[in-house]
Amino acid sequence: MPRWVWAAGAGALAVHLCLGWGLIRASAPTYDEPVHLASGYNDLLTGSFRLNGRNHPPFWEMWAAVPLAFLKPTAFFQHPFLAQRRVYNFGDHFLYKNRLSPETLLNAARLWSLATWSLVFAVGIIAWSVHLEGAAGGAAAAAGFAFCVPLFSNSALVTTDAPSAGCFFMAFFFLSRPDRGLRDWLLAGAATGLAMASKFNMIVIPPLAAVLLFTERRLAAKGLAAPSFRLWQPLAAAAAGALALALVYRVSGLPRYFEGLKAINELLAQGRPSFFMGAHSTMGTPLYFPAAFAMKTPLVLLGLGAAGLAAWLRAPSLGRFWAAAPAVAYFGAVCLSKTQIGYRHLLPVYPFLVVMAASGAAGLWARGKGGRAACAALGLWLAVSVVRVHPHHLAYFNEAFGGPSAGWRRLVDSNLDWGQGLQELAEKLRGLGNPPVYLSYFGVADPSHYGIRYRPFAWITNVERKEGIEPDDAPAGKERVLVAVSATNLQAAYFVEKELFGWLKSREPLAVAAHSIFLYDLTEDEAACRSLVGLLAADGQSGAAKRVLIQYAGAKKLAH
Repeated sequence: MPRWVWAAGAGALAVHLCLGWGLIRASAPTYDEPVHLASGYNDLLTGSFRLNGRNHPPFWEMWAAVPLAFLKPTAFFQHPFLAQRRVYNFGDHFLYKNRLSPETLLNAARLWSLATWSLVFAVGIIAWSVHLEGAAGGAAAAAGFAFCVPLFSNSALVTTDAPSAGCFFMAFFFLSRPDRGLRDWLLAGAATGLAMASKFNMIVIPPLAAVLLFTERRLAAKGLAAPSFRLWQPLAAAAAGALALALVYRVSGLPRYFEGLKAINELLAQGRPSFFMGAHSTMGTPLYFPAAFAMKTPLVLLGLGAAGLAAWLRAPSLGRFWAAAPAVAYFGAVCLSKTQIGYRHLLPVYPFLVVMAASGAAGLWARGKGGRAACAALGLWLAVSVVRVHPHHLAYFNEAFGGPSAGWRRLVDSNLDWGQGLQELAEKLRGLGNPPVYLSYFGVADPSHYGIRYRPFAWITNVERKEGIEPDDAPAGKERVLVAVSATNLQAAYFVEKELFGWLKSREPLAVAAHSIFLYDLTEDEAACRSLVGLLAADGQSGAAKRVLIQYAGAKKLAH
């Protein structure tokens, strides 16, 4: 590989890391991060897998907690929340009641996650692209990787999505090697084992790999060059995968993997509430993931990826087969899922998409000056499309669907609003003099940690929150009636009453925090104030309801 390609890769990695770091600094804890962090640290020290083992395998949680082994926070081994397996309460206590600040704990884990998985993706994507398309493909892959929003925005969080996607990608990367030897088989097996130890849905890799190896044999019989192998080699890969999985569970804890796998399959079969293009469902629709993929992926990557895949179909090879088939198969399998809460479940597709897009760009580059000018223009478009959203990349939507400001009308939950906007909401409230706010929040972060004075109503959370709540008897009469509502709640994704906030959607917000929390000033809006009073009263907060009326009456008196 030419040195300049390595230099391009290093530059791309630096850009990728900078964009991810900006997201880290701007984002409050997302919904599951405190649980993953606390569980990972507990499992890393004890190997008990007792807190979150039925919901997620422990590899990634423990890997993310590695920096904490050096920071040495309080572990709270004897806390009742841990003994009772109240996972969200324990995660909240671990993050906000520790001797170290929440930012120190969470951002150390986030940065470690971002650095390690970005490096894995960068090496795999660029090396695979160079093998398929030469130096031009490697350079294009570097550019695509640098601005691949789904990869850096998920790698920058303490969640299971990036590590499972990285291990999935590397497993097939090693299987695709044209000179595939024992080392490649063993590395593919180890990557498979670590993927399965990161997320339960990665159980799909062994059967998928078997099908693709069988297909490879059939294609070889039709004239495509393919490396030969003997039965003992895939068996060696399977043994390496089983060993990796067992070592993560420290061997004795391996039965917990199968217990968790059974439990999560039973849970997923029940479906889950989701919002899609104005409609609500619990069993999902086959259109959800294709549409989310189209909305949440930069248009340049979509276009070049489609061009690359089309070129591969016109001139197939075994290398191109391995770079496309796993992604296509996985995408199809995910579309059948009844759990539709975020495009992040498609994350294993994205490194393959970047490789396809690099191939499309390499083909364009080969057309001469015009093609090279087009490549430069597309690269600039990609960079601008992504950087314009900085640092709120979790809310990225491409231009064809109105960008992040229009995203809430189409998709919510982890596609847009994962609780990360609380930090910017606090900044906007400070700009208004830090008034109290009626807050309908989707998430688990602590508003009082950011200095927010609030009265909660219509919350979707797994944490019992008491800190910072504005008392009903606090002085009122001159304060504005400010209401902040998370986008997921605004669309009533998890409420039985789907028009709970129908009265608010048509009103213009005073501000929007991180494209995900809407702040409204209802002070002089009598109809809206009465709707708010009704919600507070229905929530059993009669004192807060009376306070709204006092605030409205005071504002009306001042206006006259």
